[in-house]
Amino acid sequence: MKINKRVIGVLICISLILTMFLAGYTFARYYKSINIGSVQKSIARWNFNSKNAGANVNLSTEKIAPGSSGQFEIEVDATDSEVPVEYQIIVENEMNIPRNMKFYAETKDEKGNSIKTEEKNSFSQIAVENLNGIIPVEANNQKRIVVVHWNWPFNETDETLIDSEDGTLNLNNKSSSLECGFNIQIIGKQANV
Repeated sequence: MKINKRVIGVLICISLILTMFLAGYTFARYYKSINIGSVQKSIARWNFNSKNAGANVNLSTEKIAPGSSGQFEIEVDATDSEVPVEYQIIVENEMNIPRNMKFYAETKDEKGNSIKTEEKNSFSQIAVENLNGIIPVEANNQKRIVVVHWNWPFNETDETLIDSEDGTLNLNNKSSSLECGFNIQIIGKQANV
């Protein structure tokens, strides 16, 4: 029995030492977990459009000739965009534009402000130089209307008959189409302001 008592005593001592070791290890470092919740934020809405998208714009409801004039509108719409929008109007593929036709543009915002360009012989030149801008995030001022005015004046003093040549479009004795026009593209992107 003495041996059993001794074995039991040794086991109790080992258990105590082991318990003290594990208890000391467990309480030897501090630990705490704090929940701070989640991090969230809404993403700003992006919106850019035009009522002219996919539509053909006519210079006139009738055929044009020297002495005729008119206008058409291009809409740039950033309504409901929660970020400023930078826009640029690009004119490409000008085809059979009469050589003495004149253009100027007037850009209007919804507050009644207006910016008018100088008159030029090329609509694409006006577009490159003037038909761009930034639409801010501002209630009731997120549309721009660009009114393009055109005029084909009589060419009374030109002895080379440019108006007649523009009206027949004979190229190498082959009649070409009497259609004139150009393609318009509006590019919009988030402004870096």
